Amino acid sequence: MDVDLGHLSKPRVCGREHPDGIREIRIEPGATARLDDILLEYQYQNPVFICDSSTRAAAEPYLEEEFKDYLVIELDPTGLQADEASKQKILSQVEDCDLGLSSVPVDILVAIGAGTIHDLTRYAAEEFEIPFISVPTAASTDGFSCSMILRDPDGIRKEVPSVAPSWILADTNLFVHAPKRLTLAGVSDVISRLTALADWKVSHLVSDAWFDEEIYQEMRSRISRVIDQLEDICAGDVFATEALMDTLIYFGIMTGVPGENQAVCGAEHHVAHLWKMAVINPAPDALYGESVLTAMFLVLDQYKKMVPAIRQGKLRVDTEESKGIEYMLLERVFRDPEVLEQIIAENTPNPLEDIDLDAFEDSLEAIADVIDSLPRPDGLQRHLRAAGCRTALTQLGLPENIAALSLDAAPYLRGTITLLRLRKLLE
Repeated sequence: MDVDLGHLSKPRVCGREHPDGIREIRIEPGATARLDDILLEYQYQNPVFICDSSTRAAAEPYLEEEFKDYLVIELDPTGLQADEASKQKILSQVEDCDLGLSSVPVDILVAIGAGTIHDLTRYAAEEFEIPFISVPTAASTDGFSCSMILRDPDGIRKEVPSVAPSWILADTNLFVHAPKRLTLAGVSDVISRLTALADWKVSHLVSDAWFDEEIYQEMRSRISRVIDQLEDICAGDVFATEALMDTLIYFGIMTGVPGENQAVCGAEHHVAHLWKMAVINPAPDALYGESVLTAMFLVLDQYKKMVPAIRQGKLRVDTEESKGIEYMLLERVFRDPEVLEQIIAENTPNPLEDIDLDAFEDSLEAIADVIDSLPRPDGLQRHLRAAGCRTALTQLGLPENIAALSLDAAPYLRGTITLLRLRKLLE
């Protein structure tokens, strides 16, 4: 399918425009054949491919001549991360291509791989101020279309603005044959947004935070479709896997639209980022989609427990004193002084200070309705586990006893309002 991008630039019912730098998205068999046309049409003379040995092996049958004709930076996939060391390695190799191996400067990059390859390519495209083309090799992440990137200043993972690809060529012949674990990571990434959407709606109920019902319903519909098509996706059905890729790309675009990041990044992402920091746990042995889905189930279970307490009047809004930052908790979790300083800065001003407690109290029933609209965690978890998704801490190599502390500390990673953060105002 040649994805229609018109809806991303037109004003929504809210009046906001949704700008995007992507020229074209193709999700179809043979999409990679468009690559040569793009290079010719836009007169790019010195493209550089960025891949690892695994993604090169997967893509080479479809890009055999291109791999022969153009410069290739091929990385070792073993333990590959989008960390500072890998970033500097990529920048150095692109600079070598730019200065030493051609009379023409590098004028475009081609990312061939999954999330890590795309993050590294995005770093280089931003640094050298050149466009890049996305060639996904697995429907594993929303990072293909994203214009944000995770950075780790002072040890804290933050999403900061970067550059989106100018073209996305998602060749079904390529990504439908990806390892099942990668595809399930993409499924997990999508489904984890259930609690993000709930957090987004709750933040609107208790504050003046912007909210778009059209986007909310579109995202809920897409998540439901992925859940319904899970068996087909696992069986390698072309149409179901294309639909998964389409949803991942859509969610990735939304992360870069001002004001809409919260729709796709809620408490579940904060918990997963906390685990990635390894301040209360060993480093998780997991793909990011696996981590964020597991975090989502912890958050969802906590949210569901709140509903009967709200309905029965047992959960009430506390006093103004409950808004205070829990400095003793932060000192216990973030023992590195520089990291602690950054966490406190992230929460200055304290986002809870602007919450009107009376309005919050009046919103509790509506918040319970939002939570009620979410699926029951036990049934959904069984469904996903049966398909092979990882949904438990032990499956990530993490101890089960970090669950409660994770839920307490994670809201402080971002100065945003989530129901997990608002929980601190309840008694």
